[in-house]
Amino acid sequence: MDTTFLPEYLDLLVKNWLSWNQSQQYSVELAEILAQKNVDKIKNMFDGRLSFGTAGLRAAMGPGFKRINDLVVVQSAQGLLYYMLSVFGDLLKTSGVIIGYDGRYNSKRFAELTSLVFLRQSVKVYLMNEVCPTPFVAFGIKLYKCCGGVMVTASHNPKEDNGYKVFWNNGAQIISPVDKNIQKSITEHLEPEGVWNTEDIYNNSLLVNPLIDLQKHYNSFIDKMLFPNLDKKKTNIIFTYTPMHGVGYPYIKNVFENAKFNPVIVVEQQKDPNPEFPTVPFPNPEEGKSALKLAIETAENNCSRIIIANDPDADRLAVAEHPIGSEGWKIFTGNELGALLGWWVIHSYKKIHGKTHPKLVVLSSTVSSAILKSMAKIEGIRFEETLTGFKWMGNRADQLSAEGYNVIYAFEESIGYMCGSEVLDKDGISAAVKIAELAIYLEKENSTLSSALEFIYKQYGWHLSVNSYFICNDSLTIKKIFESIRQINNQPNNYPKSILGGRYSIKSVRDMTTGYDSSTIDHKPVLSVSKSSQMITFNFDNGLIATLRTSGTEPKIKYYAELCSDPENSSDVNRLKSVLNEMVEAIIEEFLKPHENSLIFRSN
Repeated sequence: MDTTFLPEYLDLLVKNWLSWNQSQQYSVELAEILAQKNVDKIKNMFDGRLSFGTAGLRAAMGPGFKRINDLVVVQSAQGLLYYMLSVFGDLLKTSGVIIGYDGRYNSKRFAELTSLVFLRQSVKVYLMNEVCPTPFVAFGIKLYKCCGGVMVTASHNPKEDNGYKVFWNNGAQIISPVDKNIQKSITEHLEPEGVWNTEDIYNNSLLVNPLIDLQKHYNSFIDKMLFPNLDKKKTNIIFTYTPMHGVGYPYIKNVFENAKFNPVIVVEQQKDPNPEFPTVPFPNPEEGKSALKLAIETAENNCSRIIIANDPDADRLAVAEHPIGSEGWKIFTGNELGALLGWWVIHSYKKIHGKTHPKLVVLSSTVSSAILKSMAKIEGIRFEETLTGFKWMGNRADQLSAEGYNVIYAFEESIGYMCGSEVLDKDGISAAVKIAELAIYLEKENSTLSSALEFIYKQYGWHLSVNSYFICNDSLTIKKIFESIRQINNQPNNYPKSILGGRYSIKSVRDMTTGYDSSTIDHKPVLSVSKSSQMITFNFDNGLIATLRTSGTEPKIKYYAELCSDPENSSDVNRLKSVLNEMVEAIIEEFLKPHENSLIFRSN
C-alpha cells in the first residue's frame, strides 16, 4: 500500500498499524482509502487513540487506531490485562474476568480476542457462549467475585459502530483514575503478543461458560425484588415486547416465565439479534414513535395496551401505554418512567416494611428530573445527585452500600434504571419486570400508568421537562457554540444574564467543563469536572434548570430543561407548560443558534 504521500508522522502511524495488525479485517477498506489519498480521512482514523468516555470505548468499526477493529481490541485487552495484574496480582488469575458481547458485527470476535489475551496469562475467563444483556456482566462480576469484566457492545448506536465497556471488581463501570491508568497501560503494550488465533480458546480449562448458572442466580435476584402476593397471571393486560433487533428477548422470556407473568407478545420482525437493524433507522427506543412503529402495530393487532422495549444490549427500557378510552399512545419519557419506577420502588418498600427510614437512598444524574429528590424529601429518605452516566451512579451506590446504606433505586433520563443494587448499572431486564408488575398492581386498583403518573405529580409537585438534541458533526462548531456561551464579549466566565430581553433572569451558572460555579463561595462546582466534554447548567430565578451538554457517544448537542412546582401549588400546570416551552425555545435560539450553526434538528 502506497503511503509515501502522507506526512512523516502519519506515515509511521499507518505503517505501525499495518505491521501489528495480523488480521485481514479492513485491509481492503484501508487500501481503498490510501488509493484515494485522502489525508484528512486517514488522519481522522489514525492520529490518536480511542479513550474511555461515558460508555467505555465506542466508535465506528474500520482501520486505524481511532476505530474499533481487531488490533485496537487486542491492544485494549492487553493494556487492561497488565494494569489488572499490577493491581490484583495473582488474585486476577484465580478470580478471573467475565466477558460478554451483543449481536453486532464482530462482537463475538472481539470478545474471543479479549478472552485469549487473558487466557495466555493463565487468567480464568468467564466467557458467555452467546449474546447477552450488558447488565449480566455487571451482575456476574459480583456473583463470581471477579476482578472485572468487559462487555463488547455499542448499545443503541448505528450499525457501523461497536464498543468496549469495562467494569471493575465492584461490578460498576470504571471511573477515574482507573480509566486513565488503563489508557496508560494500553500505550505501554501496543504490540500484540501472538493472540490472533482464537480457535483453541474453547479447549482451555480456564475458560468457563457461566450463562446458565448466571441466569439462574439472576432469576433469584428478580424473585427477591418482586412485590409479594401479587397474582401476575390474573390480569387483562397483554404486554407487547421488542428487543429492537437486540439480545433481550430470550432473557425477558425467561425472566417473565420464572416470575410467573403471562408470556409477552414479541414483535416478530425485531425478535432476533440482527446487526443490520433493518426495521429502525436508529435502534434506540428513546427515539419514540419512529423506533416503536412496529411495536405499536403489533400491540394493536393483539389488543395489547402496554409496550415494553429494550435497546439492543438490553440495559435501557422504554414503555408506551394506550390508556383505556384514549385515542392514541402515551410514550413515556425517561423522566416520566423514572418517576413511575421510583414511586413504585418506594411504595413497595413502605407496603412491605410499614415505613421508610433514613438509611434508604435513591440516586439520579444531574440532567435528570428532580422528581426523585422531591419524593425523597417528603418520604424521609436520602437523595443524591451524580454526574451524567451510570458509571457515576453505580460507583456511588457501591460506596453508599459500604457505608451501611440501602440503595433501592437510581435512574437517568436517557431511559436508564437501576432497581436495587445487585446490578450496579442500568438494567433494562429488571426494570421491565418492575414496570410490568406496577401495571398489574395498578390494574387491580382500577388505575393505569398514565393515571399513576398524574397522581405522582399531584402528590410531589409537577416536574415538567423538555429534553432533546441537535446533531452536529463538526467538533469545531460545537466548541465555538460553547465558547460563545461562556465568553460573552470575549471575557472569560462572562455568561448570559437572562433570556428574552431580560424577561427571565439567570440566577447562577455551573460549567462542568471549565470548573466554574457562580453559586458556590469559591466558584468551584461540588461535582467532578470533566474537560473532555461540554456541559453548562443555568439556574433561572423562576426555578427553571436548563443544561446544555455534548453526548459522550454520539455527535449530539443535548439540552435538558425542567420547571417544577411545589405540591401545594401544582394546580396551574398549563401555565407551567407554557412558560417552560417559551423558555426552552429562547435558550435554543439565543444560546445554540441552530440555523446560524447549521445544526440538524432531531427527527422523530
